[in-house]
Amino acid sequence: MAPHIDARMLGGIGFTMSIFITILAFKDPEIIVFSKIAILIASLLSEIFGFIYLKYILEKKKV
Repeated sequence: MAPHIDARMLGGIGFTMSIFITILAFKDPEIIVFSKIAILIASLLSEIFGFIYLKYILEKKKV
């Protein structure tokens, strides 16, 4: 299995556990919704920065 696939699986596990822990930690539905939105935004930003790193920084190291 390729390393990038393993990293994606770990990211998916972390994302799922974040949502699960949010549901267990908070009782107020409003806080749960805000927490889920924050987790989604953080995951999206992580994906964007990871793509930029892999695309541009590692590409420069090959040359």
